[in-house]
Amino acid sequence: MAASPHLSDRDLRVLSLVADGHSNAEIAAAMGWSEHTVRNTLHDLMTRLGVRNRAHAAAYAVRNGFI
Repeated sequence: MAASPHLSDRDLRVLSLVADGHSNAEIAAAMGWSEHTVRNTLHDLMTRLGVRNRAHAAAYAVRNGFI
């Protein structure tokens, strides 16, 4: 079994917003970031988690108790 990735508070906040159904624009506004930063952060998270898309990332985070 693979080790769980380390997720920062920032990562967890983004995953929580994704799981709540927020768009990249809404996440950017909530975090005080640009949409580009949100896209990059989500791409990095999905790569580290080994998931295919936002929905998979949210499901992974919930199933593994991250959010």
